[in-house]
Amino acid sequence: MTEPSTWLIRIHTAPYVNSQAALGIDAILACGAFGQSVIFVLEGPAIDLLTPPQEPVEGGRNLFKLITSMPLYDIDKVYLVTDSPRQIPATHFDELQVKPVNREELAHLIANSRHVLSF
Repeated sequence: MTEPSTWLIRIHTAPYVNSQAALGIDAILACGAFGQSVIFVLEGPAIDLLTPPQEPVEGGRNLFKLITSMPLYDIDKVYLVTDSPRQIPATHFDELQVKPVNREELAHLIANSRHVLSF
């Protein structure tokens, strides 16, 4: 059996403004469903994905609920790109670890990933 690929999936767009954040979450869940190693990164306005309550657009999906399901796909960590620890929101996750990283650490994560997707 071959070793799983490492996918770094970076979401930097605000939730519910357009479909980009939802597409990024779909990519993360798809990689996890197929046994791939996933590095999940949020930055900028996408950090709002971790803050409930969220009201999706009419007919849209609740992205916060999708994020809470990530441990079921063996994704148990989310990296937040932040310049200050004060920018980290209080989270409401039992099984998802939130880890702050700076730009230099993000560059290292990207350099050590086989695939990088940005949404």
